[in-house]
Amino acid sequence: MSSLSSPLATRVATRALTWVAGLVIVLNLLDALWTITFLEAGVAAEANPLMDSALTHGPVGFMAAKLALVSLSVLLLWRLRHRRSAALALWSGAMTYSVIVAYHVSNAHHLVSAR
Repeated sequence: MSSLSSPLATRVATRALTWVAGLVIVLNLLDALWTITFLEAGVAAEANPLMDSALTHGPVGFMAAKLALVSLSVLLLWRLRHRRSAALALWSGAMTYSVIVAYHVSNAHHLVSAR
């Protein structure tokens, strides 16, 4: 039996994946808040066509759609976490949202100049 299949290794991997799934949810929320802030300041446009159409329902509709879609996706991937591809997708989502939130933060100076 290899050390990678030990109960301890499985618990550690599951705990790490739990944190990653939670991170995706939190970073998605931050992305949504930053997106609405940039849009309302008039310094950005929504690049995702699906989320752009959700904006026609206002900020609340946009937030509801974005949070629901990503949360349901995370839930599906969590339920399939025993598959390597699902775990990889969760890690990839966390990394992608990390880059997106970093992009928002690095462009926050545009909000000051928009005032």
